[in-house]
Amino acid sequence: MTFSNATFRISLAACTLWLATGPAHAVDLNSQDLIPAPAGTDAILGYFTYATRDSFTPTGGGEIKQETGLDSFVSIFRYVHYMDVGGFTVAPQVLLPYGRLYNGSLNGVRLDSASGLGDPILAAPVWLVNNPSTTFAIVPYLYLPAGSYDAGRTLNVGENRWKFDLQLGGVQQLGNGFATQLSTDVMWYGVNDDASGIGTGRLEQDNTYQFQGWVNWTPPADKSWTLAAGYSQYWGGKQQLDGIENGQATRVDQVRLELSKFITPTVQVQGLLQRDLNVDGGFKEDLHTTLRVMKLF
Repeated sequence: MTFSNATFRISLAACTLWLATGPAHAVDLNSQDLIPAPAGTDAILGYFTYATRDSFTPTGGGEIKQETGLDSFVSIFRYVHYMDVGGFTVAPQVLLPYGRLYNGSLNGVRLDSASGLGDPILAAPVWLVNNPSTTFAIVPYLYLPAGSYDAGRTLNVGENRWKFDLQLGGVQQLGNGFATQLSTDVMWYGVNDDASGIGTGRLEQDNTYQFQGWVNWTPPADKSWTLAAGYSQYWGGKQQLDGIENGQATRVDQVRLELSKFITPTVQVQGLLQRDLNVDGGFKEDLHTTLRVMKLF
């Protein structure tokens, strides 16, 4: 199978615009994200993520591996403030990503490198249930189209469109240090009216959906450590470019392994490994690593 650069701008404009912001897969959660800190707490977090990919599968097509790959490095600054509003814990927050996409190629055709600020994200989880054994939250996320974007490039860090994600999830303590966190979300996409640099380049996209599940264990004898294993499934997102379906939609099944350690009572270091099991409609991540550092105030 062969591709031209023009074909890339039409098809890849849709499927790789958001690779740098880790979701790529809607809103990925760490294993204890739905356990809130006490009201009045502030948190500053830094995320540092590297991912490598060596195959691409068009929607409904065969896997392309020859001379195909893409690497990315993303850092995210996140600020969170926990507060009490009418008896409910609320955590307004802002996420500011910066990303770099490089070493990109598809079946021997080189893809442009890209770097710059990603689309900022505003979020405000509201915990409807918050007790020592059970939590349940509703979490809205708003993506602002302010990231680095150039319609003439095959890869971009920003998306040039608004997005809104609504997430529901919570944590259930199981005893003996074990707990499970389950969540589901749906994302709505605005229109990118400058998607390809060819014609009007009007990109529209159907909703995407994600399920995430974690099981974690915190040793009762040393609660500064947490080990977790997780699974994510992401699907949907059929796309239309200038009113014509471009064949792009996505399904991704992914496994995860996470280890966290509070090195002081207010500083946590966390490592995360992720790997795609199968992908239909995009690049497959062979290795996705994240280092997260959190400071509580």
